[in-house]
Parts: sequence; structure tokens; C-alpha cells
Amino acid sequence: MSIMGRLWNTAVIIGNHGNIIGKHRKARNAAIANSYFVGSINRVGTQVFPNPFTSGDGKPQHSDFGHFYGSSYFPAPDASCTPSLSRHCDGLLMPDMDLNLCRQIKDKWGFRMTARYELYADLLDRYLKPDFEPQVISDPMLHKKTA
Repeated sequence: MSIMGRLWNTAVIIGNHGNIIGKHRKARNAAIANSYFVGSINRVGTQVFPNPFTSGDGKPQHSDFGHFYGSSYFPAPDASCTPSLSRHCDGLLMPDMDLNLCRQIKDKWGFRMTARYELYADLLDRYLKPDFEPQVISDPMLHKKTA
């Protein structure tokens, strides 16, 4: 087995942090698609910088970066999630994770069973070449003139 294969089969908890809008859906989708647990971690409170800055929106300078979203949680590969922490207070979340669930979901849903990695690699290789011409197939019914 290759190094990547060994890493893929052993990586079961991946951290996903940041104050990104839609982060909860992204973390949950990553857990489902990759059959691993994701630590969706975020800070609470407001970050204040010593020097004021502008956001490029024409508004006056400010020192605060904005309020963080908080609500850290752990989505599982079967789409279940732990309860979230507070959006406003510090907290500690210690979830119970059945790491066998990662293998069970891989076997049950079989995402990789139908993947065609060699085909994807070939298509990507061709796409990245400077002389790439996409194959365009148009539906003749879309261009049919009606009388």
C-alpha cells in the first residue's frame, strides 16, 4: 500500500477551523464525503487589533475584526453531529467518537468504490495543458427554430 493509502486509511479526525460563513455545512459535508470525523472549531468573542485598519468598503477605520461565530462541534461520517458549544462563552467539548464508524461508513456507502481516480487524473492532466480545448456538446433541440 502506498504512503497516501496508509495516511488515507488512518486519518479519521480532521480539524476545520475559522470564522467562515457556511462552515457548519462544509464541515458536515467533509465528514460525510471523506468518511471521517471533523473537528469544526471556532473562537468566540471579538478580536481587536492594536492598529486600526480599513476594510476597503469606504467606512472609517476600525480596530475590531468582528465577532466570531463560535458553536464548535464534531460532525461524524454518518452525518450525525455532537451538540454545539456556545456562540458567546468559552467551552470544552469532549465527544465520544467511535472510530470504527469511519470504516463502517466507507463500506456501507461505497463512495470510493465507484470513483475513477485514474480517469480523473487523466482529465485533470489534459485540462491543465495550455492548449486544452473543452469538448462542447450542445442539445440540437435548444437551437431548433420554431415556425
